[in-house]
Amino acid sequence: MAAYEAGLPGMPDFVSNDTKLTGLVVPDLPKDKLKYDWNVAVNAALAKSTEYFMHSANADQRGLMKDLEATMNNTLKTNISQEVFDNSQEWGRLVADAIIKYADTDTEGKSQALDPFPASYTQPVGPGKWSSPDGKSLSPYWGKVRTFATFGNNLVSPPPPAYSTNPSSQYYKDFAEVNENITNLTPERRWRAEFWSDDIVGLTFSPPARVFQIANQMIQNESANLEFSLHLLLKLGIAENDAAVAAWGSKFYYNVERPSNYIPANINPDFKTILGNALGTENLTPPFPGYPSGHSTFGGLGISVLSEFFGESYTFTDRCHYGRSEFNGTPRTYTTQTQIGEENAYSRIPLGVHPRFDCTEGLRLGKVIGNNALAYNVKK
Repeated sequence: MAAYEAGLPGMPDFVSNDTKLTGLVVPDLPKDKLKYDWNVAVNAALAKSTEYFMHSANADQRGLMKDLEATMNNTLKTNISQEVFDNSQEWGRLVADAIIKYADTDTEGKSQALDPFPASYTQPVGPGKWSSPDGKSLSPYWGKVRTFATFGNNLVSPPPPAYSTNPSSQYYKDFAEVNENITNLTPERRWRAEFWSDDIVGLTFSPPARVFQIANQMIQNESANLEFSLHLLLKLGIAENDAAVAAWGSKFYYNVERPSNYIPANINPDFKTILGNALGTENLTPPFPGYPSGHSTFGGLGISVLSEFFGESYTFTDRCHYGRSEFNGTPRTYTTQTQIGEENAYSRIPLGVHPRFDCTEGLRLGKVIGNNALAYNVKK
């Protein structure tokens, strides 16, 4: 949103988010400074807002962000005057300040971002209920965070399949499928699982960041201009925000167990996930309930949003993990947006962290949220 607003004065066919969102006030472009470079402005807005929102970044990571800002500025200032560069930086930072001020009015979002494992949350107990070995739960109240384009019932998943230990039940069968994938783990299954894992802090993207990086690759492949790119990334950001709220709200409403809870107790006492194998550990599992799958929700919104901007039939080679040595990061090629989103979603089965019903619902929910973001109109 900060990037979009910083470049907006150079986008005559678009309007500000402050015409859509109550409480957001974006300043007017200073009238006494008539010369700007929108790329410089966007870089300044991104640098300032990233520094603020990435509150958990350590000193080394903050140094890398500063280095990136400087590298971009050194490239962007070529062939423009110091006056234009200074004007543009000032404008970008003014916009970032406005977005930060607006973000801080979401008290739920701000407080929970600062306390991702709140001690106030107690995990429920009972058949089919999720629990973590250390008793910690990641972002259990995130369902209260502000949304931009999706509201009400569209934020809530329908009930999952009924808990059962009967081998003929769908609940049991879906967990049995996970066990079969792990028990008969082929190189192809491992490749898909780890290629989309995006769970390991310090090694991989986070799941929503992965969808942004896919969009960035498509932008580069198409040599898309700044206006197209900012519009796309705004819509994607809105969708990803709302998807996180919806998925986490439903996760902690239903509190459905994960394979690491159910399978050892009912199917295979020796079951272990392969999450974490890339770092030499085993049997890791995400610290929050399973239903619906967050990866799948982000994958579903990616199908909707990226299809709108690039077309559903789109040949794409994902190079997100090219050159990785910790796991097989060999690029994978797809011919439709649906293939990308669905492989993202169902890769969670051979990783050992989600049954199929988690993934199927995540895809459905993500598509709904993606379509709502597309309906959030900022064109004149």
